[in-house]
Amino acid sequence: MSKIILTYTSPTQRMKYSAHILFNVCLGMEVEWDCTSKTDALTISFCGSSISCPLHAISLEDDENAFSSGVNWSEWGRFNYPCEVLGMTDLQFDPLASVFFCCVRWEELQSQGEKNTKFRDEHGRFRGAVSAAYTHKMLKTPLVENLAHALAAELKIPKELYATDYTFEPTIDIDIAYAFKGRGVCHNAFAAIRDIVFFRWRSLRNRIDVFMGGVDPYFTYDWVIKIHQKVKLQTRFFILYAEYKRPHDLPVHKVVLDSLISHLVKSSLVSWHPSYAASSSLIKFDKEKKTFENNGIEGGNKTEIVRTHFLLGEQSSWKQFVDAGIKHDYSMGYADQVGFRSGMSKPYPAYDLVNEQPLDLIIHPFAVMDSTLKSYLQLDTSEALNKVSQLSDSVREVGGVMVTIWHNTSVSDHGIWEGWQSLYKEVVLRCVP
Repeated sequence: MSKIILTYTSPTQRMKYSAHILFNVCLGMEVEWDCTSKTDALTISFCGSSISCPLHAISLEDDENAFSSGVNWSEWGRFNYPCEVLGMTDLQFDPLASVFFCCVRWEELQSQGEKNTKFRDEHGRFRGAVSAAYTHKMLKTPLVENLAHALAAELKIPKELYATDYTFEPTIDIDIAYAFKGRGVCHNAFAAIRDIVFFRWRSLRNRIDVFMGGVDPYFTYDWVIKIHQKVKLQTRFFILYAEYKRPHDLPVHKVVLDSLISHLVKSSLVSWHPSYAASSSLIKFDKEKKTFENNGIEGGNKTEIVRTHFLLGEQSSWKQFVDAGIKHDYSMGYADQVGFRSGMSKPYPAYDLVNEQPLDLIIHPFAVMDSTLKSYLQLDTSEALNKVSQLSDSVREVGGVMVTIWHNTSVSDHGIWEGWQSLYKEVVLRCVP
């Protein structure tokens, strides 16, 4: 089988990791390193064609120099790429450093731990609107995969050697399993009083209907599953299974959640959704994980696959996830912007910056979330569908994986989500292969 040959005298772990993502993950091609060269540049070769590339401080594991000098972007073909290095080479940027910059979220390192700053919101999440990819108008395309395809074209690699099929993976987060069901008598009594005090007659009527045996407005699970099954897609649910703690963790009683999980696993995949509180406390994280694992529901108590509540999982969480036995994380994306936070749509391995080595954890990026469209970007349903369509087209172009996040609440047509149930039907039809 033909291989892509990378020539450099002493490649770092970052360079090997980035080359693996660029050529193996994105193109499905094998990589071989030739360390006999004594030049300062990197050469990428395939069957007689070659490209010479400069090396950036990020590739050389020299973060101090990279932080002090900054990371500039360089235009090549249709796109702009980070890690510009001007010199006498075919490219004016380091493609391996570009991959590392994007996939490991290098630009987020200096602001880790901050809250309510230019770079991070009140929850400590890095803001998509200040990211370098957003600034350079590259956020709405899987940039790393585009880079891989551009290099393949430059090296004259036949498309049949690396072309992959586009796939669609819809995921549903269950942050609030029910609007009214599963709360205690006192809770519902006080809530009903509030409904009366604030003249929320529709809410009061729905609350009474559910209490009398009616269907809860947030029980949209069968509807979602049916929508997916019609186009031969499997549903993956991420369910919050935590202690009740306002204002961010609002699950219902465990007995009710267990009943729901038992129902969902009959036709769908059920994964763990670590709570907001668990993201800042190892003790709560471990306790919550064990509680979910001990629910006794076969197929509904596995914790190897997660998406953190409020998308609080980031690069600094990866080593913790590995230590806890987690194998797959679906948290990679922004809350305030749609697009590709890591420049990837396909799953790829995580990396440990402390020990400078890949981790046994696969990152599954998502492209768009319902609350981003409605709450952050304030789009109507027509504008939202157009945005999703643009993202889907960009993923199709590289044969990537279109991952979406919707919630059981947003397809309920209840409260602020009125009209968004019909939108989801269109989203599925637009994203399906």
